[in-house]
Amino acid sequence: MVIAFIILIIVMAFLGAPMFAILSAFALLGFQLSNTQFASLIVDIYSQFSNNPVLYTVPIFTFAGFILAESKASLRVVNFSQAILGWLPGGLAIVSLVSCAFFTTFTGASGVTIIALGGLLYPALIKGKYSEKFSL
Repeated sequence: MVIAFIILIIVMAFLGAPMFAILSAFALLGFQLSNTQFASLIVDIYSQFSNNPVLYTVPIFTFAGFILAESKASLRVVNFSQAILGWLPGGLAIVSLVSCAFFTTFTGASGVTIIALGGLLYPALIKGKYSEKFSL
């Protein structure tokens, strides 16, 4: 019976099932083989998350960054900063700094900020005659 489930999961993988479904199927098969009650998994997972707050903050901050990036919030933050500080000498560089600071505050992760704002700010800085080293 176990062999049949493993073959079924492998067939699902070859037919293009999402990776999370394949991994979940193998995990559920493992739990079934170890005679673990599925209802107790929720309690175990919750207790592990409540003991280590880092485990659930990383996906939440990443999701927040994804939502902000997809909603074009980065473009609005840059436009807002440009309207306030763009007239200053070196205003675009200051706008980049302020925009990244605000976006990092919202998402909690600088990597998300680099992905969300980097593609927007880098060409703008190059177009504004800033050196490539400075823009990076």
